[in-house]
Amino acid sequence: MTIAQLNKKIENIVEQKILEFLGDPDAGLDLKQSFVTELKKRMKNKQKLTPMSVVMRKYGVS
Repeated sequence: MTIAQLNKKIENIVEQKILEFLGDPDAGLDLKQSFVTELKKRMKNKQKLTPMSVVMRKYGVS
């Protein structure tokens, strides 16, 4: 096993244990129908994405 593989394995184990300890705060909650409808609409609409560099330039972030 390489160092990278070992690091990934440790990362996965730590993440799993944190989730077991803290739990998922959204577990068991239902999505509102309006949210599901909007999500489906957005998934069908293949809108053009704006590159990060354009957004950063627009808002003066360097």
